[in-house]
Amino acid sequence: MAKRDEKKKMAVVLFGLLLMGVGIYGLVVFLGRLQVTGMDSPKKKEIYGSYYVLIEDGHDSTLWDSIYEGARREGEENCDAYVEYLGKNLTADYTVQDKLRIAIDSGVDGIILNGGSSEETDRLLEEAVGKGIPVVTALDDSAYNLRKCFVGVNNYILGQEYSRLCFELLSENPRDSWVAVLMDSSSTGTGKNTMFWGMRETLDEKIRETGWGYEIKVQAVSIDSSNAFMTEETIRKLLVTEEEHPDILICLSETDTRRAYEAVVDYNKVGEVRILGYYKSEGILDAVQKKIISSTVVVDGEQLGSFCVQALTEYRETGYVNGYFPIDTYVIDENNVGQYQLP
Repeated sequence: MAKRDEKKKMAVVLFGLLLMGVGIYGLVVFLGRLQVTGMDSPKKKEIYGSYYVLIEDGHDSTLWDSIYEGARREGEENCDAYVEYLGKNLTADYTVQDKLRIAIDSGVDGIILNGGSSEETDRLLEEAVGKGIPVVTALDDSAYNLRKCFVGVNNYILGQEYSRLCFELLSENPRDSWVAVLMDSSSTGTGKNTMFWGMRETLDEKIRETGWGYEIKVQAVSIDSSNAFMTEETIRKLLVTEEEHPDILICLSETDTRRAYEAVVDYNKVGEVRILGYYKSEGILDAVQKKIISSTVVVDGEQLGSFCVQALTEYRETGYVNGYFPIDTYVIDENNVGQYQLP
């Protein structure tokens, strides 16, 4: 009898320890999630009327820092909203889908997302929509039925701008020329393709209008911007191992611009290969000043972030918002680079 009582007591103790273990594990997971989302202070949702999260794909960090700053300031100053840069500065590598899952489970009031599409992303966006969480896409768009608004640049017009800059460079030394455009194969959005065709068609039109007597070969070069080694190897082959190198190298991301100007310096092609870049990091501005980069097209990141928050807030307040907010761009070259560099 005593042994039976001891066994019962032991079973109770073991069951209690099991429950305690499950409770501790659940607490650890919960705290980990709070750390990831930045919601380690519940007062954030009490101080602000809305809680939005910004999710990007890990590329072009300087641009996304600018977008976040614009979104944060707009939320705090004008929209009574707290904006969280989801997963920023964490050692763990969270995918876009991981971040979307965390945002949905956390019950946020709105999501700002770098567009593009995959089966899993679309499924999560459908879940967000089903739970009443509005989504605004930035830079690249997603399926129109899964987001309330797209905030970004008209990519066809951006392609026309690259065409204008390209033709100016070619006109300095008219001859048969090769223009290579780095196209990110890892991007699931259609924006870069639209940009390429806008540039291609506008360049063809300029050739017809001016009676250009030389051949201009425009080639889209596929790269995987998420793989630094493979991208750098592709650029190296363009500059070194081919029988001829491109006269102009057009980059459509901040990351690829950096890799391109570093390669041009490393392989002594400065002046031989002209670079048209994208956005403005400290390194890009320095390269423009040194004439390694001829010019760079800049998206107004802070304006973009601000408009994203305005779109989410307008939808939450009225149930309606315009489907597209256009963003300004401008060009930095050797003539005006001093205006954008830190003293």
